[in-house]
Amino acid sequence: MLSFSSCYRPFFLLLLLIKTSHVIINVTHAARQLGNFQDSDDAPTHLNFFRSALRGRQRVLSCATDPGVCLDREKNPWGGTTCCFRQFCKDTLKDSSHCGACGTACGYGLVCCDGKCVDVQTDPQHCGSCFEECPGINKCVFSMCDYGG
Repeated sequence: MLSFSSCYRPFFLLLLLIKTSHVIINVTHAARQLGNFQDSDDAPTHLNFFRSALRGRQRVLSCATDPGVCLDREKNPWGGTTCCFRQFCKDTLKDSSHCGACGTACGYGLVCCDGKCVDVQTDPQHCGSCFEECPGINKCVFSMCDYGG
């Protein structure tokens, strides 16, 4: 007599095979689309990131020998235009560990907005996220404008 699990095992294996082939097809399709931007200088940064990931580049780019490499989107698709400590390219306008300058870290709960550490839970100019202003004289409380009326 066949048990319940042995009857459905082939069905689940077939389902797993179909799902796996679907993922492989999607990845192949994405890789082909990324190839269309291969020679394009205006490719979005996220496409450059995925393209370089498919090529197997290092995630960390050293700017020790050439600080200008941080400005080159082809060589540095991850962003960050400032060479910090002659080692890594960092975005000093958004990186909370290097906010405004290399090595200047924002405190706990603060976010780096345009090179300044701000509290997005209470700052009416950056309420909830960077550059989300509360209209008029509304206060920012718990990352929401005019919370509680």
